Amino acid sequence: MKVRTRDTECLGNFKQLGLMHKLFLDDTGRFPPAGVREINPSTQMPKGKSLFQTLGGVDPAPFPYDDQYCQATNRPFHSYQGNPLIFRCPMDKGHMGDLDWPHHGVNHDKPSAWETAGSSYLYNISLQAPEDTTRRPPLPLATLQPTRGTIARKAESWVEDPDRYILMHEPPAQSLSKVITPPPRLVWLSYWTQWHRNRGRVDFRDPRIAPAMFVSPVLFVDGHAAIHDFSQSLMRDPWYPYEETKDWQWYQPRN
Repeated sequence: MKVRTRDTECLGNFKQLGLMHKLFLDDTGRFPPAGVREINPSTQMPKGKSLFQTLGGVDPAPFPYDDQYCQATNRPFHSYQGNPLIFRCPMDKGHMGDLDWPHHGVNHDKPSAWETAGSSYLYNISLQAPEDTTRRPPLPLATLQPTRGTIARKAESWVEDPDRYILMHEPPAQSLSKVITPPPRLVWLSYWTQWHRNRGRVDFRDPRIAPAMFVSPVLFVDGHAAIHDFSQSLMRDPWYPYEETKDWQWYQPRN
């Protein structure tokens, strides 16, 4: 019962985020951008930062996290959010993280993404396509079908199926990656994460050995929120889990 209550709390957060997107669209005519540029608090140097995990919420933790994630006042929804806790999932268990070299090596969003990045929820602008290192020889980086680009800065009319197009979601809906070696030869490790309904292990190098609990609340472009189980897509083909279903669409193919 407690787990279901937390699921409901997350759905409530996403419904509020849907209203926030609508306000932002009414004011700007576009969906939020993919990134912002700010003076880095740690280095006092300008740096571009992705908004993949930081549309709203609170300030990130100190270095190295504030080197990767932007400050709360520079997030697109800062002036709309009211209570920043709507960006916090009550089941947030963190994940292996994707902080980059060469600045600070390997770090994780632990014990929770909320405590490190200042937000639990992800903006659908980055479809991870990791290398399948379990096969010999390893398969190259997976490639999506040619797409029409991401939703960032697009007009609302750009989306053809707003009731299926994913706008925001939680980490269990897709893979996450981190760099484990410095340039020039970057080596990525991919992880799959479970938050909701799972009381055991959180991160998996191969989702096919995980319990089928890749559950994520999702916000769609039309403003409705729902909890979906992505286990079948992730466990059937972890390196290409983005084929559309009757319930969701991750990207729009190029015509």
